[in-house]
Amino acid sequence: MTRVLIAAVPFFGHVRPLRVIAADLVERGHEVTFLTGSAFRAAVERTGARFAALPAEADLRPDQFPDRNSIPAGPARLEYDNQQLFIAPMAAQHTALQELLAEDDAAPTVLLHDTMFLGAWPVLHGAAGVRPAAVIGVGVMPLPLNSADHPPFGTGLAPDGSEEGRTRGRRLTEHAEAAERAGSHRLLAAALTRLGSTEPPPLLSRGLVGVPDRFLQLSIESMDYPRSDAPPRLRYVGALPPDTGDAVELPDWWDEVTSASRLIVVSQGTIANDDLSRLIEPTLRALADLDALVVVTTGRDVVPAGLPANARVAEFIPFDAMLPHVDVLVSNGGYGGVQQALRHGVPMVLAGDTEDKIEVGAKAAWAGAAVNLGTGDPDEADIRKAVESILDDPLLRDRARRLQAEYEAHDPCSAIAAAVEQAGRSC
Repeated sequence: MTRVLIAAVPFFGHVRPLRVIAADLVERGHEVTFLTGSAFRAAVERTGARFAALPAEADLRPDQFPDRNSIPAGPARLEYDNQQLFIAPMAAQHTALQELLAEDDAAPTVLLHDTMFLGAWPVLHGAAGVRPAAVIGVGVMPLPLNSADHPPFGTGLAPDGSEEGRTRGRRLTEHAEAAERAGSHRLLAAALTRLGSTEPPPLLSRGLVGVPDRFLQLSIESMDYPRSDAPPRLRYVGALPPDTGDAVELPDWWDEVTSASRLIVVSQGTIANDDLSRLIEPTLRALADLDALVVVTTGRDVVPAGLPANARVAEFIPFDAMLPHVDVLVSNGGYGGVQQALRHGVPMVLAGDTEDKIEVGAKAAWAGAAVNLGTGDPDEADIRKAVESILDDPLLRDRARRLQAEYEAHDPCSAIAAAVEQAGRSC
């Protein structure tokens, strides 16, 4: 048995995959404590893990940052998020981690944390405190790792192997990293100094992957850009099985899903779904006369305006139940949802510009499994054209199925458990 401490920033897309990992580690007999926001107590406790609440200073909610939506999507908003959502709570995260690590000094602890949880950085950069026996980062979002081989994270630009393209990529990276040094990096370095760290930290755009002892990305290599300078501690482990959570009753029209000759599913995610006029409603209008069943999952208790005859609406349907029947997924590009779609070989139309979705769309299109509309407010005509291109062209469908085979070659839960157990044995 290994003592495991899981830590996640208190946002749904970061907690959900680590909840799956926690349930698996508990089932394997490990002693698991899960540190995250208070809103997730019940969900964590259902895994069998012990729940520990983040201090109030780190227990954040998206609605605490009303000015965030006024910042343009892309690098500017990512910089805001780095400063306000991830660096600012680091000191409180560090305090909570130290309290948990100090509970039994004789028992070495393996720390597993999501991509953006920075609470271990102080002790990893020389601050006093109990150091985990090993620190394993778990990639729950597109890999935020700058490289000499592609444009910087947050631009939504795919690699260009031409000399001109590589020169442009290097210049964009230099510009992005200079802006980071003047902004979030300065804030990070000052916060670490206040906490007693003695070693200068790397830029987040390199250190999020480079600082942990290991970094396990919840994806496959074919869904990421090649990097000649990737750190050796980086490993792709595939996509997790879905978080089943509580049982969900399927809608009374479910037999229409299983019998449909063509099924299109439309989703606007779990966070960026407050305005259905951005993607769901224009998609319904675009596909109103298409010979297909269109299923909308809203993520909240609301019915889109102008529901056409070929559409059905549900607040939530488990993707694992629905995706085996789906021909095309129209989505705003949430990382977890895209991974689940590709686990089932489903090609996509992606239209997102919030959080890291600009990178998700770019990588899925680069991998050949999606049409990326490159905006969170797509035109109806563009949506219709993209959906029809997937229905009419077998190349995208074939590519999605090849990616599915690559996902099926991985067993992420076993890979993560093996990394934890190996770290525990080496203590």
